[in-house]
Amino acid sequence: MGTDTNGDVLPEHKVTLRPVVGLTENLPRRDLEQITIQAIKIHRSLRDAADARYEEWRKSPPVTGCETVGPSRIAYVTAMIDMHAQQTVLSTLLDVLGHVPPVSVD
Repeated sequence: MGTDTNGDVLPEHKVTLRPVVGLTENLPRRDLEQITIQAIKIHRSLRDAADARYEEWRKSPPVTGCETVGPSRIAYVTAMIDMHAQQTVLSTLLDVLGHVPPVSVD
């Protein structure tokens, strides 16, 4: 991370998914909000799945003498990749929408 002239911390770069912007920028606000709420729910689900895979990996016996980290760690890494990819989609949608819509806690 860098700093600006005021000493505030700035991200190195912000990832914006241009296809998401292009697909959503002319949608009615209500439709965009609905899509964003769905993206939030998907992100929460993927976060919970990643947490579960993490616990499975931590409880699994260590893999030794192999050229792999084992299936439980691979499942965890895959779940984290899915969650972070969805986070990028969600961040882009929130930027286009301009606010965080209220979402029920299921």
